Amino acid sequence: MSPISERVSGRRELLLAMGAFAAMIPASTFASSDTDGLFVPAQTRWTDPPPQSPVDAGLRPLGHVRLFAWDTGGPGEAVVLLHPMTGSHAVWPYQQPVLAAAGYRVIGYSRRGFLGSDPRPADGDADDAGDLRALLDHLGIARTHLIASAAGGFVAREFVARFPERVRTLVMASTIAVAPPSEILAMRNTLPSDATSAAVRELGPAYRANNPAGMHRWIALERQARHGPAPHRGGPRRPFDPATLPPLLCITGDADRYAPPALMRAFVRTLPHAELAVIADGGHALFWEQPEGFNRTILSFLERNRGRSLS
Repeated sequence: MSPISERVSGRRELLLAMGAFAAMIPASTFASSDTDGLFVPAQTRWTDPPPQSPVDAGLRPLGHVRLFAWDTGGPGEAVVLLHPMTGSHAVWPYQQPVLAAAGYRVIGYSRRGFLGSDPRPADGDADDAGDLRALLDHLGIARTHLIASAAGGFVAREFVARFPERVRTLVMASTIAVAPPSEILAMRNTLPSDATSAAVRELGPAYRANNPAGMHRWIALERQARHGPAPHRGGPRRPFDPATLPPLLCITGDADRYAPPALMRAFVRTLPHAELAVIADGGHALFWEQPEGFNRTILSFLERNRGRSLS
């Protein structure tokens, strides 16, 4: 990956009050409760992304659209990774080999308008949930685990509402898609301003300060991620239906300015069997900033639901 010459602004951002409180908990703590969820200590040392598992990668002709996707293949249960607005199929190098080594068939793809895939329509509208169903059909996957980050959560939410029989489990990471549509609209004025750099908005201050090399890798991926018209940022078109919701894990970082623990916790408390995990020092790009805790938490959840029978 070519080095990034431009430095991100050095302005400092205060942590959210909830994040600051959680950060004071000793790193040795690994506590769980029914109301507050699992607290995952922060990762303090980082490495380059590990070697990737072999994949079948390329444009997938789905009739109405071509999407770029990679697929590790194999007989294991499928896991589909749904990228954030600042990402694409390329943002999962810390997750792909770990999930594949655990025996899963791992798929990453770019939605319309993102790296390698066809552009979105001129008006920005596209049926992302329908595209995902077409991709699963193309790959011969009847049911899958979904791991969605940030804007990928809106796709996951719509997909689960329309095609619940296709989903084994759902992970909603760092996403405001867990909130009711009316609250999402009301939250827009409280979200980080687009005037700040993407790295400042999405990467937590601890990560930016302690891993500049990783920050520059993330910037390079973010800059190449999107092309063409931007997707519309509307609320989900369908509500969550507890009757059809699969096993659900919500995970966020205590320094996430978009989806702070308080938001995720309020949502989890409305559902009888949802789980919550909060990772210390994690910002909005949690899968990138804190991959060890993120991967460990998700693998534990997947393993507890492996082989789950769907009626």
